[in-house]
Amino acid sequence: MDPMLVWGAGLIAIAMLLLVVEIFVPSGGVIATTAGVVGIAGVVCLFMMKENSTLWGVSGTLTLLIVFPGAFVVWFKVMPNTAFGQKMLGSVPESEQIERAERERKELEELESLVGLEGVARSPLRPVGSIEIDGQTRQALAEGVAIEAGERVRVTRIVNAQIKVRPV
Repeated sequence: MDPMLVWGAGLIAIAMLLLVVEIFVPSGGVIATTAGVVGIAGVVCLFMMKENSTLWGVSGTLTLLIVFPGAFVVWFKVMPNTAFGQKMLGSVPESEQIERAERERKELEELESLVGLEGVARSPLRPVGSIEIDGQTRQALAEGVAIEAGERVRVTRIVNAQIKVRPV
């Protein structure tokens, strides 16, 4: 058996193994690039065989031209849609996204319900500080003027989940 056949087939097999490793150990493409270089080295070895080098070289090239793009399609198209791929990519399941959106909506509604209520500044608001409304301490932003601790304040509006207040 020609040693170049062994080297060529072995290097192509190692290239395929490295592609699988890239899926489980994301390296920003370093392992995939290494797999490409190793695969090309394997094809070169196949073309350097003494007998049937063209047949083996073209077979190795076609193998790489099918395996590498196929691996990328699997990684980018199929994996994100599987539970395993979502865990690896850190994707949030749709049910959790819905729960999170509902929780954020409730928090915003709660903040919106504070508009018009009065409270007391617990710390100086220059411009940010804490206020107490209905027994709850919250962070707030003073509009216009600095507010001293102990002054009465009124919630004027909510902007980007930030409570805006003015002195009463």
